[in-house]
Amino acid sequence: MFSTLNVGDKIRLSGGYDMEPKWLAGKNFHSGTVTEFIPGQNQTPAAVVKLDAPITFDETTGDIVVLELRYEGAKWAEKEIVHVELCNFIPEPASWKFRKQGKWVESHASYKKL
Repeated sequence: MFSTLNVGDKIRLSGGYDMEPKWLAGKNFHSGTVTEFIPGQNQTPAAVVKLDAPITFDETTGDIVVLELRYEGAKWAEKEIVHVELCNFIPEPASWKFRKQGKWVESHASYKKL
């Protein structure tokens, strides 16, 4: 069955390029809710997710992440690989290069719709 990711969907965000990703802070995953879609870096929109609890990466603490699909041709679905950008603000509905940018934290995270 095909499923898309929609505003209001709850997700689990995990994994990464490293074996113990720093952005997970020793946890197996972070969870949150998709709040909106904004223009992405390419044709596909980026998903904005409000996390259930704030996370800290380097010197940035926030509870908003912007997810961009990792691979060309990927679509928002039940699960996928994404880039993760941590924000301590609500991102404008504009493409990455035309808005205030958060802290890039991961290039190979996985999300799964709950």
